[in-house]
Amino acid sequence: MKDALDVVMAWQLRNPDSTDAAAAIEAVKASRDEQTDSELPSRLASHFLQLTIPPFFPQNKPATDALEASRQPAPWKDPGAQYVVDLLRWCVGALSRKEIETRWHLLMPPILKMIDDVDAAWKAKGCHYLGLLLENLRATAARDTAQQKAWNKQSPSEYIRRTGYHNVFAEALFPMFTYVPSLTPEAEAIPLFKELFPTLTTLALLLPVEDSKGNTRGQNLDKILREGILSPLAHFPTPSTYPELAAVITSQLRVLLGHMGIESVKHLPNIIPLLSTILQDPFIVSHQALTGSTLKALQAVMLNAWPRIPGHRGAIMMGLSLCWGRCTDEDVSTQQDMGELKAALQETVAMMDAVMQAVKEDAMKEKWVEEKRNLVEASPSHKGLFEGRELPKA
Repeated sequence: MKDALDVVMAWQLRNPDSTDAAAAIEAVKASRDEQTDSELPSRLASHFLQLTIPPFFPQNKPATDALEASRQPAPWKDPGAQYVVDLLRWCVGALSRKEIETRWHLLMPPILKMIDDVDAAWKAKGCHYLGLLLENLRATAARDTAQQKAWNKQSPSEYIRRTGYHNVFAEALFPMFTYVPSLTPEAEAIPLFKELFPTLTTLALLLPVEDSKGNTRGQNLDKILREGILSPLAHFPTPSTYPELAAVITSQLRVLLGHMGIESVKHLPNIIPLLSTILQDPFIVSHQALTGSTLKALQAVMLNAWPRIPGHRGAIMMGLSLCWGRCTDEDVSTQQDMGELKAALQETVAMMDAVMQAVKEDAMKEKWVEEKRNLVEASPSHKGLFEGRELPKA
């Protein structure tokens, strides 16, 4: 019965002025004979995008008083218009890749309107909707394995670049990484950064690995890392000044490095000192979310760029050992449970030890053994940092 109702509703959308019930019945019979999927979601999405949504996102019109025009309330921001924004999200999820490309001109105006809004909350929502749209393009293309050769001729990447929208998105999104304290309150920056990172990452993944024109996936991932992680954190007096935002930023490092793989080695001179500095902060253990995200980021660094890690072991162990010492002091002075944080530190040191054990040079291995022994001799409390690992004897 539900399938029949879907067919009738889709037929009525195609024929809004018709009152012929027999024609609707014939449409139901034809759909059963063809055994095709319901076209209702696509028809409804087209209806909403063409008629329901556009009046709430009017295009700018020339006005004699531009300042006065800018002060006019946006229709989509009205509390009573929340259903329109929800409809837009539903349309993004309901359309297939081919349908998205066909209705691209209807989807872009409302999404770009939200992204260009002065309010950080609306920018975040616009980023979220754009991310859903781009991810839908990637997912539907991946599902169409039977037509893979056809899709390769006109991939989502090729479509976005051909229409010029890749540059439009990049130019609209990258400047949002400057929305950091003290210019933007931390509470407003956090939701924006949470949506901005996944959207830009998906946009980068739609690009080819190699391109004669130079606009590649790797270049865009590099730019996200520099402008989205290194630059904002360097802007803070210390990362722990804005710990919640810093935790959001460092948590994205693991995702980016996972996509970069071994290509991430070029960023080690910048990433490792940054992460080590965060772990050395005197108040770091009072911000466990930031400490945890930093340790996971450090683990991702070792996982993806392990051949170059031995050369940076001094900076890494400096951060880990100082953070361990502060966890131990906190346990004693306040009786606060640091068990979870200590376990994360031990896991990170275990990864570091595994990397060093894989080194081919015997001299380097012997140096590492000596460094571990010296650390424990200088501070016996650090013996717990190597729990489960065999410590060298003097």
